[in-house]
Amino acid sequence: MGKAVAAALKIFGYIETPSKIDPVETKGEAPTSAFKGEIEFQNVWFRYPTRKSEWVFKGLNLKINAKESVAIVGESGCGKSTLVNLVLRFYDPDFGKVLIDGVDIKNYNVQELRMKMGLVMQEPVLFNCTILENILYGNTKASNDDVK
Repeated sequence: MGKAVAAALKIFGYIETPSKIDPVETKGEAPTSAFKGEIEFQNVWFRYPTRKSEWVFKGLNLKINAKESVAIVGESGCGKSTLVNLVLRFYDPDFGKVLIDGVDIKNYNVQELRMKMGLVMQEPVLFNCTILENILYGNTKASNDDVK
């Protein structure tokens, strides 16, 4: 019982830790209508906040041109999902920059940036709310027709 309580406290501690990136913050510039989608990682170093001793990326340099299809493959835990998480700004790199169309994504409005992209995860996650609320999570201003 004591181990279960300790594990639960650790989990709730992670859940209650506020994100450094506010997804509803409206500061920053909106991606322009000329948004092309060129993605570049410049000397990116990243480790998850819960695993400070394990670097996922050490000096990653990668450029994906607009309209280019790229397959990111590798073993479980090698950083494929982390790459996507950094582009969508769920996390910021510890060092280096992630650029889209030559602009550091930290300069973009997070909501506007994410509205320019689409993501389908291998194992989709639903929030503990209605299906409608799950759909509206990505676009709170969607009309009924948009939802349908």
